[in-house]
Amino acid sequence: MKLPRNKSHNERLLDRQLKTRSTFASGMPNTLIVEPGAVCSLRCCFCPQSKQDFNFTRGLLHLRDFQRVIGYFEPYLDTVMLFNWGEPLMNPDIGRMVAYASAKGIHTFIHSHFNSLDAALAEELIRGGLFEITASIDGVTQESYAAYRQGGSLERAIANLRLLQEKKKELRADSPRIVWKFLVFRHNEHEMERARMLAGELGIPVEFKFAVTDGTMSSTLPEFSSDGPAEKFIRHYGLPCEQLWKSPTIHADGTVLPCCMVSHSRFCAGNVFQQEFSDIWNNEKYRFLREVASGKKEADESVFCYYCMFGRRQRTKEQDA
Repeated sequence: MKLPRNKSHNERLLDRQLKTRSTFASGMPNTLIVEPGAVCSLRCCFCPQSKQDFNFTRGLLHLRDFQRVIGYFEPYLDTVMLFNWGEPLMNPDIGRMVAYASAKGIHTFIHSHFNSLDAALAEELIRGGLFEITASIDGVTQESYAAYRQGGSLERAIANLRLLQEKKKELRADSPRIVWKFLVFRHNEHEMERARMLAGELGIPVEFKFAVTDGTMSSTLPEFSSDGPAEKFIRHYGLPCEQLWKSPTIHADGTVLPCCMVSHSRFCAGNVFQQEFSDIWNNEKYRFLREVASGKKEADESVFCYYCMFGRRQRTKEQDA
């Protein structure tokens, strides 16, 4: 694979391949989803990391390995999403990762359950130049909150949200942007207005989001119910299939996943610490996935798309129902 000449050339290639859904990707990723570690202190009901059959390594990403990844992609990189299945703030190197990427002009994003934050880490993240952090807090009472965020403390999460906001003001910092994400379920939908009021008191925006469930906790509100999950997921989060052309997921051990929704290692596409990424990016598996995502071929059981809500198999089932 011939690498793009520079960032602007790469952006043109990315635009073209996203529009044409080409099987061969000539542009390099401008966004990375990097897993700081598939570890978490909570046991959220529908999170694959909480399940016994989750078979990714649980080790933490070391700063030196993060630097290796950034060094390879740096000529083309705009954004690093420092989260996937685990809790990123449990990695002791997370502040240094943020600072390293930010110093190179790369925007860093974190999603956290906010049970693992303290004053020292809050200051480190702010001084390191974190661009945006999202607090996943689904309720305004402990009972509602813990129905999904099992093992978590609402009081601690809200206190840490307030702590980060106050530390940001103390340091007179413009960033990070702080967002409260509230997954809407049947058991917490009645608390949405109270959440808006509390967010207003804290001075941060709250975003109510669709939750992927097995139906047992589905909201009664049409926009957040489990009916038509693919369409609602796209409205709330965007189409993850576009990651096949611009943003791979890299696990802490270097495993390359074609999509952030992949939750089993058998669907990996390679390992960035063992192979040249340019070879992985257009290997047989990646090219087949792009053909599936663009509707040129049907998914089979060898790829995650076969099981995904966005796969043609799932869409056909919904149409026939």
